[in-house]
Amino acid sequence: MNITLRQIRAFIAIADLGRFNLAANKLSLTQSAVSILIRELEAEMGVTLFDRHTRMVSLTSIGKDFLPQARKAVEDLEMATRNVRDSAALKHGKVAIAASIVLAATIVPVLMARFLKQHPGVTVQLHDMAEERIRTALKSGQVDMAIGTLPDDEPEIKATPVISDRLMVTCRADHRFAQMKHVRWQDLEKERLIVLAAENPLREIVDRAMLRVSPSFRPSYEVRFSTTAISLISEGLGISVLPENARQLASAVHVRTIELIEPRVTREISVLQHRQRSLPPAAQKFKELILRDAVAVHAAD
Repeated sequence: MNITLRQIRAFIAIADLGRFNLAANKLSLTQSAVSILIRELEAEMGVTLFDRHTRMVSLTSIGKDFLPQARKAVEDLEMATRNVRDSAALKHGKVAIAASIVLAATIVPVLMARFLKQHPGVTVQLHDMAEERIRTALKSGQVDMAIGTLPDDEPEIKATPVISDRLMVTCRADHRFAQMKHVRWQDLEKERLIVLAAENPLREIVDRAMLRVSPSFRPSYEVRFSTTAISLISEGLGISVLPENARQLASAVHVRTIELIEPRVTREISVLQHRQRSLPPAAQKFKELILRDAVAVHAAD
């Protein structure tokens, strides 16, 4: 069936006004154009919608049945169009963003607050999760985008770098490292090291660096989340190597972060999105804010 919106609008206008010429004026069309639209509509539907009289027209019984449905179809389409336009104008909309536990507890809330202040009609859903789950969330469509790190072997995911995050020694405030300006990887050799689970992208970086200075390296504890590592550190159970942005959480439990050198190791924090999917307008705007403000927010931590 090939029924057009112009045909439906012409049908409603004639039904309301009772004359082809009045409907033509309302629609800014010629009377002959309106007549053609109605003939095409009746031919497409295989029914007669109007009884023609000398000067007036009236709806047939089928036309009367069709009129409320035609009105609803036009109203639904107009509402859908308004919703799309409002979404594009960020009057409303939704953004689903994923972030690792530490990023979700540090820089992401600041960025969310800035975005929502500018666009109060938009809803932002934050999914805090283990970093290794972020790629699955992006691929499945659970989230529009994410903030995190990306291995090189992910062709389905596009990464736009935002900030560079250093790795730091994280220790208790009374540890001997706490008063030092720098700590070398080699200095960690005899320490009880708390590491993140093997699935976490950070684990491979730490293992590779430690094995270079200590081939027999073995961690003392393995945990899933940075927050768990910080809690163990605060109880004197060891030290850890964590991202720089974890220092905001560490300071709350009398834990210190110190820069690691020889070598200095950094990782790229990026905005991640599925390579084959366009971002909705609200998500695209949030991405632009992240790219603009994340460096300043990270530095302020």
